[in-house]
Amino acid sequence: ERLDSNMNVTRSFDEKAIRNVVMTMIDDVIEDGTSHDCFTVKADEDCWLELDGCGYMHVSAHNRTTLDIHPYILKGKRHKSIQCGIASLKWVADNAPAMYKKIISQVPSIYPHIKKYTESLGFELEGTYKNSFTKNGQLYDLWLFGLEIKRP
Repeated sequence: ERLDSNMNVTRSFDEKAIRNVVMTMIDDVIEDGTSHDCFTVKADEDCWLELDGCGYMHVSAHNRTTLDIHPYILKGKRHKSIQCGIASLKWVADNAPAMYKKIISQVPSIYPHIKKYTESLGFELEGTYKNSFTKNGQLYDLWLFGLEIKRP
């Protein structure tokens, strides 16, 4: 059962602040051999949700039906990860254009705790890309998750 969240979620256009938060954890989320310069923030194109001082949720269009979501929760605030996720999903349901019906996320299998987190938010494991993510010199699968958007 999902918890209610009273967390304040707002869309942010502050690209410098977003980048500062993401850069604190970038080495944990990028693949081996990826330059930090490859990461760009385009707040006018993608949606960045500021999570009440806990970090950001990146929401981008995968196609005309589906949104892709990725959390960037500050290490000292990860005890609020569930509340951040619930509040972000509510914000998407309340604010995303009606053409979007689904949210997806990809989780590298090197991070089973993130798999549990994703499932705790109601996402279902829908598939796997085998040997498609390199971290620490090893190949890992990418778990593919999906969640239908529940509109109010």
